[in-house]
Amino acid sequence: SIVSSGKGMTRREMLKGLGFGLGVTVLVSGCVMPAPSEDPRLPPPGTPDLSPFLDGVMAGDPAPDGGLIWTRVEPRVVGADMPVLWTVADDAAFTSIRAAGLATANASEGYAVTVPVTGLDPHSWYYYRFEAADQSGTQVASRVGRLRTAPAVGSSPDRLRFAFASCQQINDSWFNAHAAAAAEPDLDFFMHLGDYVYVSDTNTLSREDYRQTYQRWRKQPLLRDLHAALPTVAMWDDGEFYNGISKTGDPQRLMAAKQAWFEAFPVNDPGGLQAYRRFGWGNLVDLSMIDVRAYRDDPIENIVYTDGGGAYDPSRSTLGAEQHEWFTQGLASSEAAWRIVGNPYNISPWKLVNLEFLRAFRPDLPENAGIYAPNEAWDDYLQERRDLLQFLIDQGVSDTIFASGHTHVALASELRVDYDRPSTPVAAFDFCTGSMTADPDPRKSLLGDLPEAAAEEVLRAAERFVLNSNAPALRHMNLIDQGYTVVDITPEETLVTIRNIDTSDPEAEAVDGARFRVRKGAQRIEVLPTPTHKGSFA
Repeated sequence: SIVSSGKGMTRREMLKGLGFGLGVTVLVSGCVMPAPSEDPRLPPPGTPDLSPFLDGVMAGDPAPDGGLIWTRVEPRVVGADMPVLWTVADDAAFTSIRAAGLATANASEGYAVTVPVTGLDPHSWYYYRFEAADQSGTQVASRVGRLRTAPAVGSSPDRLRFAFASCQQINDSWFNAHAAAAAEPDLDFFMHLGDYVYVSDTNTLSREDYRQTYQRWRKQPLLRDLHAALPTVAMWDDGEFYNGISKTGDPQRLMAAKQAWFEAFPVNDPGGLQAYRRFGWGNLVDLSMIDVRAYRDDPIENIVYTDGGGAYDPSRSTLGAEQHEWFTQGLASSEAAWRIVGNPYNISPWKLVNLEFLRAFRPDLPENAGIYAPNEAWDDYLQERRDLLQFLIDQGVSDTIFASGHTHVALASELRVDYDRPSTPVAAFDFCTGSMTADPDPRKSLLGDLPEAAAEEVLRAAERFVLNSNAPALRHMNLIDQGYTVVDITPEETLVTIRNIDTSDPEAEAVDGARFRVRKGAQRIEVLPTPTHKGSFA
């Protein structure tokens, strides 16, 4: 690759530096944010697209001097290598090129290309694209994507603003939450916490099976638009493997799923297909992306916790010993104003029924006894969660916020070691985002015999019951609405806005369903007023 300094170089100078002649024909196949197709759930109708860049483009994992850019090409000849030219520029017209190079797309990697870009200025936006030959042999440019660099190490940025989401099924939903997220003002990146795809538990087995699943999802135009507009910081959940994945799964299938995931995202692998990693945003934020799936012990089937075994077993882990050490030591050594944790499933407790009222009759009940949601999350590793939160308190690690997914339900929680005791200190906070596309509407699938308004009130009553069962930890629950969550961080406070959208209506717009503030050093989530609030609050 070549990297320029100062104001950059022209395309002619870039091609000369790479050894190209100047007679290259380039047909641009996209722009930064093209108009969506008539049906955002489907590819545009008509003649098949012969562009080699059917999966779009992505940038990811911002660093102070660059980041990663990604695409996948359709080969002219299956099995043959494909040369791919990549370019990064200061401007969308590519008149001032900052970095460029050649990469090779090959069959062994599914023709996916991930390019590390370095030598850029910190805390800046850039534009990138790829060029390769289409089926006719014409050199074609991909659409243009945007690349974000992080602030310099030790710098003092005044803000970080990002969105996070999870769980995007292909069903009767529109992908309008993706369009809304792409249009959010001033986002620095988009964090996807997994269930990006939903594979077949029985039929998605080989690396090629998993590749084809990602390619199916990437046919969604509004998903591609989101990736072009914003860098992606990704982590997997179980949809990328199969339901209920743990470390005890079939090793060959786990390997195939991991390999396909690393092919499908701009993520560096430090070795061993390791997805957990850490980023800095100057001295404002340290961001840890944790893997709660690949190293975990099997989940617990019995959701009634009334004895000291099962979830209370101190040997059970969702992180695994090596990642646990990496994670806790990173938190303890962090000197940033805030610690943000990308956490694929909720760390907040989620009891359906609190059994503390039985303690007068059952003094042998363990702490936090209850009937828990069959949610396959940190509740299955209760002692590890308790130890982690106690570690934060013992080490004086404050201002830690978990950004979580998986549940298809929006949650906001204050995390205590003993979450049934309001007098104990808050160690951290958890905000769990709803799904980006809809399950069957529970107002219809569960309560279809009732009028919609009555069915909604039944579900809101259920929310209030669960809030009461999890008091004082759980502060908010929304069982119905889809969307994503926006986080605004300054040195003084973190604002969290749950954005909801009707994914059954292609014309719907995102609204603020709930807004929260966590002040630096606070022991409480503040619920902020919003005229369009959705869900229930404690």
